[in-house]
Amino acid sequence: MEKGQYLGIITEEEYKLISELVKNGKLQEYRYLVEMFDKEKGELADMMDRTPNDVYNAIIDDYLKTVKGISMLVPGLSTGIKDAKSGVSIYTYDGKTAENGQNVDENTRFDLASLTKLFTTVEALKRSEEGEFDLDKLVSEYKNGKYSNLNIPVAKMIKFYYDLRTDGRLDERDGNVSLEELQRRLAATSVVKDKTFVYSDIPFIILKDILPESDEYFKKYFNDEMNLLQTGYDRSFGVLTGMRENEEINDPKARIMNRYSLNPGHAGIFSTSKDLVKMFDALNKGFLSNDSITKMITPALNTPILLNPDGTIMYKKNKDGYTTGVQNVNRAMAVYYKHPEGIRTNEMANVMSDESFAMTGFTGTWATFDLKNELTANILANPLSLESERDIVIDNKKFNIVDCGKKFKDGTKFKVAGKTSKVLDDENKVISSVPFTRITNTLKEEAIYTLLKLRLAKNVLMRKAEIEQSGVLKSAVSESFETEKIRK
Repeated sequence: MEKGQYLGIITEEEYKLISELVKNGKLQEYRYLVEMFDKEKGELADMMDRTPNDVYNAIIDDYLKTVKGISMLVPGLSTGIKDAKSGVSIYTYDGKTAENGQNVDENTRFDLASLTKLFTTVEALKRSEEGEFDLDKLVSEYKNGKYSNLNIPVAKMIKFYYDLRTDGRLDERDGNVSLEELQRRLAATSVVKDKTFVYSDIPFIILKDILPESDEYFKKYFNDEMNLLQTGYDRSFGVLTGMRENEEINDPKARIMNRYSLNPGHAGIFSTSKDLVKMFDALNKGFLSNDSITKMITPALNTPILLNPDGTIMYKKNKDGYTTGVQNVNRAMAVYYKHPEGIRTNEMANVMSDESFAMTGFTGTWATFDLKNELTANILANPLSLESERDIVIDNKKFNIVDCGKKFKDGTKFKVAGKTSKVLDDENKVISSVPFTRITNTLKEEAIYTLLKLRLAKNVLMRKAEIEQSGVLKSAVSESFETEKIRK
C-alpha cells in the first residue's frame, strides 16, 4: 500500500469518527477534535509500516508524559482511562502513599472525598427504579419526619437547587460535637434560598440518612453486582492514601460521623482507579436505566444561567461586591453535566457527549463518564503536596504540565500560596505559577483525546487489514488494543 493511499484511508476514518462523535454533541465543540485528528493523521501515516503495538505505544507516549508531569506535583497518583468501543484501557501508577510510604500500585486505595456523592446518587436512583425509594417525595416524609423543615423534593435537594443551612457546624471547629448534637443540628436543617445551585455536602449527608438500609444496598450494588472489591467506607484492608497526616479521612464532617459509626453520603469512600472504571462498565452496560441517567444529568432548572426575579442576568460576586462572572447552572444530581447549550464546566472535556457527566473531590479525585461515546477517565491523587498545602483550586486556568515537566527534577514541589498555584524547584525558586488552577485540567483533555486517537488508530489499522486481507495484522491489532495496559 502506498503512503498516499494510506493517508486517504486515515482521512476517511477520521471523518467517519468525527461524524459519529458530532451526532453526540454540538458541532462547534469539536473544532479542537478536528485539529487534533488532523495533526494525528500525519503521524499515523508516518507509522504506516510499524506494528500495531508500536503505533499504540507512540500514541500514549505523550499521555504518559503528562501523567508523569502531574505525578511530580503530588506524593502519589493513579489514573484509569477506558474506551469500551475500541477495548483500550490504560492504568498508570506513580509515587508513594506518603513521603516515606509504599509505592502506589493498582491496589492502592484513595480517599475519594466528594466522589462519594456519585455513589450515594447511583444507589438512590437504583433504589428508586426498584420501587424502594421515591426521589419525588418530600424530604420531610422520610425518617418519621426527622427533617420537618425540609418540605422539598429529594430530587431537587440533591441537584443543589436549594441553599441548606444547619444551625451549627457539622465538624468540630466550634467544639467537640456529640452524636446527639450532631443529629440535632442535622434535623434542624432549613432552606435559606432556592434556585441557588450552591455546592454543599448537606444534601448528600441527608440523602444517605433517609435511604433505608443504605449500607446493605451499597454492598449489594457496588461490591457484589459491580464487583468493586476495593471500594467502600471500610479502611481495615488494603494500602490507603489520599489522607492528611495522622487523620484517616480528609473531610472533617466525614471524620466526626465516622467516629459515631455513621457512613456519610458526601465523603469517606476509598477506592481505586480500576474500580472506578468498573463502575463505568456497569453503568455503560445498563446498571441504571436511561431514564435514571437522564434524571441524574438533568438540572433542576433547564436554563444555562440563573436570572434575577426581574429577569435580568444573575452575576457572581466576590466578598467585596465585585462581579466575577455569570451565575451558570452546571450541576445536576451530584454531578457536573454537559449543558445542551454548550456552556462548558471546568470538569468536562470539550468533546464529550451530551450524556456525559463528571465529579470531583477535594483530595485530588476526578472521574468523568461518557456513556454515549463509551469513554471514561479518572485521576486519584494524594490531597497534599510535600509542603502540606492544598493542591486543588477550581478555575478555568491550566498549568502546562508537559512544559513544566521539562524542568522537573528531584525536589520539585507544587503548592498553593493564597490563591496562586506554584511549581518550585529544589531551591524553592518558582518555575511556573498560575491563579486558580486544578491539576486535573491538563490531564482530562489528554485522557479523552488519547482514547480517541487510539480509537482512530485501531479503525485505520483494521481497515488496512481488511484491504490487505491480512488476518495476521487483524489479530495483532486486536491483541495490542484490547489488552489492558499498566504503566508505572
